[in-house]
Amino acid sequence: TLSNSVHSLGLTGAYREALLELGFRLEDLYDEEIDAALGNGGLGRLAACFMDSLATLNFPASGYGLRYSYGLFEQRIVNKAQIEVPDCWLTEGNPWEVERLDVQYSIRFYGSVRHMHHRR
Repeated sequence: TLSNSVHSLGLTGAYREALLELGFRLEDLYDEEIDAALGNGGLGRLAACFMDSLATLNFPASGYGLRYSYGLFEQRIVNKAQIEVPDCWLTEGNPWEVERLDVQYSIRFYGSVRHMHHRR
């Protein structure tokens, strides 16, 4: 997130002052960032910790990840029931992403998806 990045770079104070000069609050800018809802567990969390350790120890490293068009899902309550809808977190683009149109990998997923409609 923007707040994590600014904090990690040690620039919170400088950003706060610069934004105040422009009439804005840093916290309000943080609130504008859309949550990617990509989860915080499993192998993704392990990979993030691994990359953090490499950076802390000053090891040269690169990390690659899968870029999903949708996050986990957005939860809504409709007619007293929870429903899940796609979380379209990329509608405004992603400023942290470096697009590499020259590199593509096929990733195969197996299994099936069944749509089930339950009456309540």
